[in-house]
Amino acid sequence: MASLKNVPTQTHRPLAPAQSTDPAGNAPDAPIPVPNIVPVVLEARPGAPEAPAVRIFLGTQPEQHRAERIFFYSLLKVRDPQRRYEVFRMSDLPGFDRQGWRTGFTNYRFAIPYLAGCQGRAIYNDVDQIFTADPAELFDLPMGEHAYLALSPQDTAVMLIDCAQMARCWTFAKACRKSKKSLCAEAAAEPGRWGALDPRWHARDLEYRHGESKLLHYTALHLQPWRPTPEQYSYNINPFAEHFLNLEQSADAEGYEIYTAAAPSPDFARACEDLAQAPATPPAEVCRQARELGAANLALVGAWSEAEAGAAAVPHWRVEALRDDDLPPQDAIAARGLERLPLEDLPWVVDRLFRLGRQWVLVSAALGPEGSLIGSPSGWRALLRRVAQRYPDRCWQLDCEDRQGRTQRYRADFAQRTRGGSELPRVWLLQGEHAGDNAQLTAIAEALGWPYEIKQPGTPVEALAAPWPDLVLSAGWRTALPARWIRRQSRGRARLVVVGRPRAELSGFDLVITTPQYRLPLRDNVVDLPAPVIAARPLDEATLETWRQRFSHLPRPWVALLVGGDSTPYQFDAPTATALGREASAAVKARGGSLLVSTSPRTGEAATEALLAAIDTPVWSYRFGSTADNPYRALLALADAFVVTGESVSMLTEACLSGRPVAVFPLPVQRRWKARLKHALERKIGVIDPVAGSRGVPRQQNKFGRLYDRLIETGVLKRERRMEEIHLALGVTPLPGGLDRVPEMPPELLVASRTRALLAIRAIMEAERPTS
Repeated sequence: MASLKNVPTQTHRPLAPAQSTDPAGNAPDAPIPVPNIVPVVLEARPGAPEAPAVRIFLGTQPEQHRAERIFFYSLLKVRDPQRRYEVFRMSDLPGFDRQGWRTGFTNYRFAIPYLAGCQGRAIYNDVDQIFTADPAELFDLPMGEHAYLALSPQDTAVMLIDCAQMARCWTFAKACRKSKKSLCAEAAAEPGRWGALDPRWHARDLEYRHGESKLLHYTALHLQPWRPTPEQYSYNINPFAEHFLNLEQSADAEGYEIYTAAAPSPDFARACEDLAQAPATPPAEVCRQARELGAANLALVGAWSEAEAGAAAVPHWRVEALRDDDLPPQDAIAARGLERLPLEDLPWVVDRLFRLGRQWVLVSAALGPEGSLIGSPSGWRALLRRVAQRYPDRCWQLDCEDRQGRTQRYRADFAQRTRGGSELPRVWLLQGEHAGDNAQLTAIAEALGWPYEIKQPGTPVEALAAPWPDLVLSAGWRTALPARWIRRQSRGRARLVVVGRPRAELSGFDLVITTPQYRLPLRDNVVDLPAPVIAARPLDEATLETWRQRFSHLPRPWVALLVGGDSTPYQFDAPTATALGREASAAVKARGGSLLVSTSPRTGEAATEALLAAIDTPVWSYRFGSTADNPYRALLALADAFVVTGESVSMLTEACLSGRPVAVFPLPVQRRWKARLKHALERKIGVIDPVAGSRGVPRQQNKFGRLYDRLIETGVLKRERRMEEIHLALGVTPLPGGLDRVPEMPPELLVASRTRALLAIRAIMEAERPTS
């Protein structure tokens, strides 16, 4: 849990009750009581100059708990510490007719004037947004005579509202009863009431521009990276997912939560009183289990029989005692009944359990509301995993009753099994036919730090023998069959991780680590990265200096031209190579520089000749396979900018990791007749190429899209690789403009995405499979 010294103090203060009449003195449409919302407050630093508090009203719902937490965290990252911020969580508000709503908070935005006391300014945000700039700038924008600012009168997902003016139009009763469409139309009916919002404050999906946009809105529901409602959508990879996922990863590492032990939710105290009255359970069984697990002492938290705990000389703490920093640590902590607490408090409560339990945390729990943080056993499991990442020397066990009344047990005893390094997992790498895939496997294995063996491509399964591995890392479809054979031989012990796409049923693997070009549907066992896992391979300074001298006669900037070749469905023939040579030459000549050319194993001889013949600017070249030293790593270190053919994901990723300008040269697509027919059918039924409209929003998923994803998931069909998805995720630009722009995906996000993959692998190694 993040120290309170490192985060602003949060307090909770309700607004004054709303007026019973509107500012014009008119009686409201109906005597519907306006609820008081207790805001989360980020205080200004002591001594800060006085300024109006930045008031933000957030439309949210329980299913969006991941998005809500990261909305707050993004605000924390960009806020002005000299300013006070008040965030009002609008969730499950009473009095609203929700019939016809697309979300669980659709009409809350129109109640803001009355929720805000019909005075002052307010910002409205949907929960599926993150700030990339300080919203105080938005709050202070000049409004002129306008009563609200939005992208359009109909697009109100981000608004700046003059509450006194809009209270004459959007009364609380209307917000409760009328449709969103009619309320938007009513507001737009009066000329001048609506004003245009700077679009940088509301970038929807593909409109987002890193470094320019001030807010990113994940509008396409099936592309939301946190996958809130998998029962409704088949989620696909969002090219801008990493901006959300990196924030979440940082929040997890810091232990950030909206509510904390120092500032719990407004309902925490009452819930603790209710929990104290809950039916108590005798602790004899958990005491016995703690002894079997090797715990010398144990403390109980929650709904346990206090009398029996006392008789067994076991400390029994009420949940509210967890706010006390003076509680003594124990070998094991056992908690029961936590589902009765406010959902908003569970993360910090679980964190306290892990802080106090030096060896084991034992949680016995029931489910919360469906769709909520603990609405399923997997939800509880995800919460404990999230907290446990910060306590790698702790073990934990979850006993959770599912909707059918069956108790499922998850036990993560990896720390106990590997304590002292005596039982580190055995890892096998099943290499495939592609060097880039194999490099990924090695990079992952090296980063995990566990002993590994490499099994060469084409190794027959008969040559594989016990002792069987604990973890199998493989790449591509050719290694899928032997990987599953190994698991059978190990009697289910071996965990399977595949990189890329297996072209087999996704559920046959414990983890699938994929990237955008494969366009796999996202399932619980699928981790989506913006680019492959690439290990840094720096050259020593003496070697780099040798290469500098080789290039020293060439004018700068030095632009490295990294050339790939044919890769289905992309073609790099002589005419394409000629076009690349001419375009790269023109771009470099305009900048007064030179080209440093390096081909690769896939570059054909005819294409190489055509490329070099077309270059008419100072050049240094290397043909792959020649006796000369390969300059690739030197080019990555020394080039001022890069041009990379678009089919090579590894070369693009390594160039982007440099933090210098990268221009992509997309290769033309050449399909055979079967592929052309399949592509045409996919476009016809709308399962590919969801072209964004004028709003920048990709087309929403239809029923055919969900069915198609199911066929991909089961391995019946495979999507054609689409490298343009990688280009979009990395934020690279074609020639000539790309030579003046660094990729929109910062190198630090690419590095952090690798960490997310490693955490996912460690997670599958930690927990046993559930047993009923």
